Amino acid sequence: MSLGIRSLWRAQRCTARVRGLSLIPREYHNPPSFQQSSPRRWLSSPRVSETSPVKNGVTDELLKGKTPSSFVRALRRRVIKRRSGFEPKESALVKRPIRHPNKREAWRSLRKHRRSAARQHLYDSAREVTSKPENDWRSTFGFMMRHTPNVGEILNFRVIIGKGVAREARELLSEPDTHISQISRKNETTIRVEEVSPKNDELVLSLSGSEDSVRKSLLDIVGIVGKITAVRISDPAWEALLLGVWLGAAAKRPGIRLLGNGQVAVDDKTMTVQTSFSNLTKYKDYVLTTRADQIIRPSEWTKRSFEEYVAALVHGQVPTHLARSLYPTFPDHQQTVASLLVDLFTSDQTKPAISASALKMAITFLEKRGSGFRQASRSIFSQVELSNVPLDADIFNSFLISASRAGDLDGFNSILRLMVRKGYPVQSRAWVAFMEIVQSPRAKRYIAAKLKARRLNRNHSILRAVGRQITVVDLERRLPTTFDVQAFLEEQNRSYGVGWLDTTTLNRILDALGAHGKLEACNDLLNLVHAGRVASPDVVTLNTMLTHLEGLLPKITALQSISTLWPKLTPDAVTYHLLFRSAWTRRHPNSLRVIWRYAALARQTNSKMRYTLTKLLNQEQNLSARQALLKAWEDVIFGQEELAEMRAAHPTKLKASHLIPKYLEQAEQMRPSVRFAVKLKEALFMDKKMHQLTKEGTFMSSSMRESLSVEIPLEPVPRVKP
Repeated sequence: MSLGIRSLWRAQRCTARVRGLSLIPREYHNPPSFQQSSPRRWLSSPRVSETSPVKNGVTDELLKGKTPSSFVRALRRRVIKRRSGFEPKESALVKRPIRHPNKREAWRSLRKHRRSAARQHLYDSAREVTSKPENDWRSTFGFMMRHTPNVGEILNFRVIIGKGVAREARELLSEPDTHISQISRKNETTIRVEEVSPKNDELVLSLSGSEDSVRKSLLDIVGIVGKITAVRISDPAWEALLLGVWLGAAAKRPGIRLLGNGQVAVDDKTMTVQTSFSNLTKYKDYVLTTRADQIIRPSEWTKRSFEEYVAALVHGQVPTHLARSLYPTFPDHQQTVASLLVDLFTSDQTKPAISASALKMAITFLEKRGSGFRQASRSIFSQVELSNVPLDADIFNSFLISASRAGDLDGFNSILRLMVRKGYPVQSRAWVAFMEIVQSPRAKRYIAAKLKARRLNRNHSILRAVGRQITVVDLERRLPTTFDVQAFLEEQNRSYGVGWLDTTTLNRILDALGAHGKLEACNDLLNLVHAGRVASPDVVTLNTMLTHLEGLLPKITALQSISTLWPKLTPDAVTYHLLFRSAWTRRHPNSLRVIWRYAALARQTNSKMRYTLTKLLNQEQNLSARQALLKAWEDVIFGQEELAEMRAAHPTKLKASHLIPKYLEQAEQMRPSVRFAVKLKEALFMDKKMHQLTKEGTFMSSSMRESLSVEIPLEPVPRVKP
C-alpha cells in the first residue's frame, strides 16, 4: 500500500522521455557514485539512459557532456532562475532574511533565505507538472487541530504490580514490543520505576501525562502484565473520570483495585522514589570497526535477536580514519546498511521475528539520511504492512519529521492524512514538525496562540516546540535595543509556561544573540542556565559560541569557560576544525600543533583539516606568505621525529592521515596530561612571542625554535574502579 506521499522524484520536468529526475534538492548529500550505480536504486533520481531519445532542445543542451546528477542540478538552476523574480506560492514556508549588524552574518541570513525560496520554487514547479491541487499551511493546521485530542490536566499515577507477578512484569516490560519505553513513547507519557523493594518484591511504576495518554498507558500495562495489585490516583477528583475505564478492565482482571486518596492497599508500604527510569533509549551509538555486512547474524531469529541485529546495523558509527579502508569502493557504509535493512525486512525467513521497535529504528535511520534513502524506507514500510506487524503513530511521525526537514508541505499533509485514516491521532511530534516547516513569524504566533487557547501547550513536547519557534522570533524583534537576558526568560516563562527552554532552543537563542554581536548576553545566558539547571548544553552549544567569536583568544576563553561549567562536555570534529581554521588564518604553528595532535588523539580530525595539512606537507613551490611561514615550522606542527619517520615511510607523497596512526601508537593507553584549552592558550602565547621576534628580525636558531615549541606531555589513562 502506498504511504500517500507525493512522489516528487517521479515528476517529469522537461519531456516524457526524461523520467525520474528530482527537482527537489536533497537536504543531505549523497555521493554521485551512489546515484549512478546503486544496485537497489534507493535514490529518488534514477540514472538517465545515455541512449534515451530526448527531443527537447533545452534538455539536449543540458545533457551534453554531463553526468545525470549534474544534469539534475542544471535543471534545478534553470527552474530557480526562471522563477526567482516571483514569490513562491506559499511564502509562509520561506525563511525570511534578517539584517544583522555584522556583514558576514547578514550574508549568511540572506543565503538561507535564497536557499529556502529556491526549494519552494522547485516544489511549485513539480506541483504544476503533476497538476496536483495547491495546499497551504492553514488547511494543514486546521486538519491537525481537528484531530488533536485535548490534553487537559497533567495526571500522575502510581501502578503497584504485586509480588506474585512482579518478576513476570519485569520480563514482559523488557520485551522489544512491550518495553516500558515503547509504551511511554507511543502514548506520550512519562513512566518511571518508582521502587523495587527487596522485602516484598513489588514493582512500582509512576505514570505522568495527559488524561488520554495516561489512560492508554494504564490499559497497555494491564493488557501486558495481566495482573496489577492497585493503582493510586494522585488527585481524588480524577477518580470518577477513570472509573469507567477501570470497571471495564476489572471485569477481565479481577485483581485490579482502584485506590483513592487515603486508601491503603494490602501490599502498600511506605513508598519512596528509589530508581528513575530516565533512559528511554535502549540502544546507543557505538564505534564499529568492521564492515556492516560482517556483523555476525543471529543463529536463530527471534524478536529480541532481530531487534538487536537491527540496532547493531543502525547504531554502528564507523570512525573517519577507517571509512576508506573498510569501504574502498562503492557502496559506502550507509548504503550497505540500507541494503541490509531492506533484505532483512523483506526476507521470508525473518518475517515472524519482525517487531515494531526494530521497524522504527530502521525507518528512522533511513529517513534521517535524506531523500536518497526514502525509497528504501517506503519499501520496508510496504512490506511490513503486508505482514500485519503492529504499527503506531511513532512510525508515521518519522515520515512527518523527514518531510518537515525537506520543507515539503504537500508530502507532510499526505502523510498526516494517512496517519489519521489509520486511526492514529495527531501527537506532539507532529506539531513540532509542523512548526519547523512554517517560517513566517506571523504564522508561528498565530499557531502558538491557537495551541494555547486549546490548552495544548500543557503537553511538554508541544510547549517546547512553541518555545523553540516563538522565542527566537521574539528575540530577534527586540535585539537591536538594549537586551536583558533574565528579564527576557522571565517574560517567556509567563507567556508559554515553565519548561519551554531545552538544549535545542538554547542553541538557537545563542545563535541569534551571536549573530547580533551580543556576546555578553550569550555568557549571561549560559551562566543562568548553569545556575538554574534548566537545560543541558551540548557540543553544539560550544560550536555555536565559537562560530560567532572572532580571533583565537576569544574562542579559547569561551572553550575554557564552557568546559569549566560543564566538565563532561568534550569537543568534537567541528570544534577542532573551527579552532584550526582560526589558527591557520593567523599563522600560529604552535596552536596548529596542539589542535592537530589533540584532534588526532581524540580521532576527531575532519577531511578539510587533513586536506589542508596534506597540501602543506607536499607543496614546495608557489607558496603564499602564510604557507611559507607555516612550511618553515612544519616540524613543530607535526613533530620533528614523527615527520622524519613518516617521510621515510612515504617518500612519494606524505598525507596528514599517515601521521595519525603514529600518534596513536605513541599514546597507547595514554592521554594528554594538560587540558586542551589550557595547552592551547599556552601555545597561543608562544605563537605571539614567535611573531614578535620575527617582526623584530631576530634570527631563529635551532635552540630558539625549540624553546618556542610547545610540548604535549602524556600520562597513563586512569583505570576505572570496578
